[in-house]
Amino acid sequence: MVRQISASRRVLPALALGITIASLAGCHVVTDTELADIRSQGQHKGPDAAKILNEQLIPYADKNAKPASQVIGALNENFDNACKQYGFRQSSAFPCNFWLRVQGKVTRVDSTSRVGKAYVEVAPVPGGQPVQVALETGPVIVGTGVRDGFPGVKYSDFDDQTRFAAFGQELNKLVVSRVQQSLKLKVGDAVDVAAVYSSWSEPTGEIRAIPVAWK
Repeated sequence: MVRQISASRRVLPALALGITIASLAGCHVVTDTELADIRSQGQHKGPDAAKILNEQLIPYADKNAKPASQVIGALNENFDNACKQYGFRQSSAFPCNFWLRVQGKVTRVDSTSRVGKAYVEVAPVPGGQPVQVALETGPVIVGTGVRDGFPGVKYSDFDDQTRFAAFGQELNKLVVSRVQQSLKLKVGDAVDVAAVYSSWSEPTGEIRAIPVAWK
């Protein structure tokens, strides 16, 4: 027995095929780069490190740095009070960051390791002995105080921790480049530097700070 297929049943597959062809005609092949751009739309890659450093961070450091002896004296008395008065802390997950005005003479330069340091003797802590601040001159600097000590940049400005970390590393590289180009310190040199010092508690050893702005 031969079954007769109705006209409507023959039309439906043809119609579906036509829709598929029309859909394919509206598609196009993209390269890997184009696909990455599409996926990254709306993501927060974070600010440009060089622009932030030159236009905002350096002026901020120069304006907000307080005399090193004054800040260190407050730190020796009570860390929490000093952090509230002189420091900046993004959250409890970060150390407190202090902008120090380091004014004095270079007494020693240590270039025996990649973490180069120039020791500057600053005015005595009130009622105490003279204090030395070790300015990190590179080519390697330790820590992310430059990034974390600037309230204009927050973790939420980035999509993830990796990009936030990369931004801090880029800032450090830019700072080292500036230091090695124009802050070539020698014993006996007089300096006036704004540097960031990061700490979780009262200082118990060497006070190491990263120079950011100088005169």
